[in-house]
Amino acid sequence: MGELYIVPTPIGNLGDITIRAQNILSSVDAILCEDTRRTLKLLNHLNIKNKLISFNEHSEEKKISNIIDQIDEKSFALVSDAGTPSVSDPGAKLIRALLKNKKRVVPLPGASSLTTAYSASGLKKGDFLFLGFPPKKSQEIKLLLNELNHINKDIIFFESPLRVGRFLQLLRSEFENSNIMIFREISKLHEEILLWEPNKALPSMNAVKGEFVIIVERSPNSNNMISVSDEEIKSKLKEFVDFGLSGRDSVKKVSNYLGLSQKKIYNIYIKEFVKKD
Repeated sequence: MGELYIVPTPIGNLGDITIRAQNILSSVDAILCEDTRRTLKLLNHLNIKNKLISFNEHSEEKKISNIIDQIDEKSFALVSDAGTPSVSDPGAKLIRALLKNKKRVVPLPGASSLTTAYSASGLKKGDFLFLGFPPKKSQEIKLLLNELNHINKDIIFFESPLRVGRFLQLLRSEFENSNIMIFREISKLHEEILLWEPNKALPSMNAVKGEFVIIVERSPNSNNMISVSDEEIKSKLKEFVDFGLSGRDSVKKVSNYLGLSQKKIYNIYIKEFVKKD
């Protein structure tokens, strides 16, 4: 029985390829790749010779049925140009089709600019919303950012060097009081991490090239958060208390969920949930 291996490839430094990924790329019957030229460079670096099949956003749907027909007898590796396949790259439709047809899909851990950037952000909530690449039109970006301003989660985007300047300015106009982390050329020669704090000018970048990862930090002090009534806080506290959480844990959970200070929530907890003698 064959299978599809989801194989992450380096996002910059070729030394980030895993031993298991190398073994899979050399042993499968064929490699499905976003750009055969990019993948061939990697294979040449690894001294691997294997069959390459172009599999990108333009050809994905046309090739899915053929792969499903062959998967019982052959094994395939799915790679993108860089990083983990199907995360803002082609492959998701194929994976879903294989799962629906009860075929074996094997994900390999490996390079991802998303998790790499978050690990170097200094943020500690571990609670974020990933949205990939934003829309291309300014009006659509503004509408999206306006909706996101009511969410108390760190927000992560990818962006291209051609649009990053405009996008950062739109971000700042919507999230006036939020820290914005800018990651450029992760793991490459000109890697750069910048912190753009509120009320400060956009930090100068050594060069605007390579894909960017951008993180908007959301906190109880971020701008334009929705006002929350005491009744809403009480209702959310009751949910966590009914789940069996302690008062301390319930207060913390509600604070993270609503983006409010723990002191305010604690006072309501004491008033509504602590029995008086």
